[in-house]
Amino acid sequence: MLQEGDFAPGLGFAATVLADVAVEAGQQDEAQRLLDLLPRQGWPAGVGTVLIPAARGRLRLAQGRAAEALAEFQACGELFGADVWGMPVRETGYVHARSGAALALLRLGRPQDAVQLADAELADVRVFGAPRALGIALRVAGLARGGPEGLALLRESATALDTSPALLERARSLAELGAALRRDGQRAAARDPLARALELAAGCGAGPLAARARDELRAAGSRPRRPWRTGVDALTPSELRVARLAADGRSNREIAGELYVTLKAIEGHLARAYAKLGIEGRGQLADALTPPKTGTAKDWGAGPPAKHRRPRDGRAINSPAEGDFDGDDRARGVREGNGDVQRP
Repeated sequence: MLQEGDFAPGLGFAATVLADVAVEAGQQDEAQRLLDLLPRQGWPAGVGTVLIPAARGRLRLAQGRAAEALAEFQACGELFGADVWGMPVRETGYVHARSGAALALLRLGRPQDAVQLADAELADVRVFGAPRALGIALRVAGLARGGPEGLALLRESATALDTSPALLERARSLAELGAALRRDGQRAAARDPLARALELAAGCGAGPLAARARDELRAAGSRPRRPWRTGVDALTPSELRVARLAADGRSNREIAGELYVTLKAIEGHLARAYAKLGIEGRGQLADALTPPKTGTAKDWGAGPPAKHRRPRDGRAINSPAEGDFDGDDRARGVREGNGDVQRP
């Protein structure tokens, strides 16, 4: 489409955005083809043209070509020079050229230079205050500094993005926080941010990030079998089957007889289903299991869970694998009358 249509005025915007999507999806060859549509030189400085070297830099980082990535981010930074615009210009998170360069410097074994660039961007972004930009700058500064100070910056990054609509950046910060906690020997503390990162990354279709979060979860002692922790997509096949039968009006005893399992196993499946769906009891199952009109994540192969609600008691499900087994009878009992989870 980009080649056949008349996209010349907005080609820089369209190609770089699509290239970034391809990089996050793990399609580096496609990202390269998109960026090859753009000339390497001769673009006048502008809000669209500064995106081009930044996108190339992100692709080079994903390809493991750190020296080339650094050169691209430096070229991007030069486009913000006062000699180009005729006045001082501060880049406060539009392309994150300094953060990108800092990541490249870290890979090149130049941590002090990385800290200097990351801190400079963070100082400007703090003044600007946009949550997404702040989360990114804090994350890179945390990675550059490392140690306890770096861990504190990574926590601040995850907090800054907690209410932001930038779900992919939130996933990235949670993954880095979890990985840092795991490297620090805090394996149990690492599991929740890593599980949240896996869920968000899977919902965004960010395959490489989801794979990394899954690997980190395993290193932290977890056994993630599915990316989603809440919503319909978090249900195991057995939980979904039992929930659907209950939503159709069958009693626990009828379901147990139909599936040839114990009554307690049915109660366990329903208890976990209620927690994942964030509902009180079987009277809410029909609505909770109804997919949105646009389809669920499973329909599209990737996407956010159909329901993003926390369990009613406010606790987080400990890992994507929690309750991911059949025939279990260790969960809380569910009263036969209305199927509500019994409170202790």
